[in-house]
Amino acid sequence: MLNLNKNIETALNELEKRYGNRLVENLESNVYRRELTYDDYLKIETLLSLQQPLTDYHDELIFLVYHQQTELWFKLVIHELERAIKALKASTSDIISSIDAVTRINRYFAIITNSFSVLMEGLSTEEFLIFRKAFGSASGFQSLQFRIIEILAGLQRDVREKPIQENAKYIETEQPQHQDKSEAKFYWECAARNLATNEPTLTLLRFKEQHLPYLNFLYSQRESLSLRLIFYQIVSQRMKQEIEIVKLLETLFDEKIEKDLIVLAEELLKMDEAIIHWKQAHLKTVAKHLSQVRRGTGETNWGEYLTKSIAEHRCFPELQLAKQNVEAKKCF
Repeated sequence: MLNLNKNIETALNELEKRYGNRLVENLESNVYRRELTYDDYLKIETLLSLQQPLTDYHDELIFLVYHQQTELWFKLVIHELERAIKALKASTSDIISSIDAVTRINRYFAIITNSFSVLMEGLSTEEFLIFRKAFGSASGFQSLQFRIIEILAGLQRDVREKPIQENAKYIETEQPQHQDKSEAKFYWECAARNLATNEPTLTLLRFKEQHLPYLNFLYSQRESLSLRLIFYQIVSQRMKQEIEIVKLLETLFDEKIEKDLIVLAEELLKMDEAIIHWKQAHLKTVAKHLSQVRRGTGETNWGEYLTKSIAEHRCFPELQLAKQNVEAKKCF
C-alpha cells in the first residue's frame, strides 16, 4: 500500500502541474467517463466506413484499401521526417534520434514496397481495366503526402536541368544567375501530360490548383526544413570546412572520424534507395496491369513519368556521388 500511495501522490503531483486549479474538475470527469475500448481508440467504425468503392467489381476494394494504407504509412514517414529534422536543428544536434527516425522511414518504405504484391499478384487485371474508368481524372500521381515527403527529404526542383557537379556548394543555389527563380518547377509539373497533345491533363491541373500554392510555400522554407540541406550544413560545421559538398562528403567517408554522421549518411542513402525501390515496385505493378494501355489512371503518361522519376530524381544525389567516388578509389 505504501508504494501504491507514493505512486498515487506522484501521479497527482504531475496532474496538478498539468491542470493547476482545474485538477479536481478533470479528476471528476474521469469518474463519469466510460471505459475506453479498442474500437473507441482506433475509431474502427469510422475507419471501416471510409472504404466506399465506386463500382460493384470485387477487386476495387483491394485497390482502395491498398492505397489508403499506403497513405497511412506516408503519414508515419512525414512524422519521422519531421522528427529527424527537429533533432538535427536542436541546439546540440541529436544525431542518434535522427538516425533512429530515418531507420524507421526505411522500414516503412520496405513495408509498402513489399505490400505491392497485394496488387501485383492479388488484383484482377480484367476487373482493374474496367473499374479504373470510374476514377476519372483521379490518380495516385495526386498524392499530396508523397510530394511533401519529397520536399522534406530534400528533393530539388528542376533537377533534370541541374546535373550533379562536384563543385556544388553545400549552400544550395537553385538556379543559374540568369534564370528567374519564379520559373523553377517541380519535376512532376512536366509529367501527367496528354500523350497526343502534350498538354497538361486534368489530373495535373486539378492537383496544381488544389495543392501547388502550399507546396511552393513549403519548398520556399527548405533551408529550415529540408533534411538534405540541414544534414549537409551539420557536416560542414562539424568538419569545420566549407568546401565543395561532394568533396566534403568524400572526406567524411574517408576520414571515418565523425562516426555518427557516417551512420546517418548511410541511412540517408538507404532512404534514397528505399524510395526508388518503392517506385520500381510501382512501375512493375502498373506495367503488369496496363501493359496493353498507354495511358495511366487519370490519363497520365505513366511509363515515361515513373521511369524518369526512378532514374533522375534522388533526394541525396551529392551523397550518392560522394559514396560512389569513395568506392571507386578502393578499386585502385
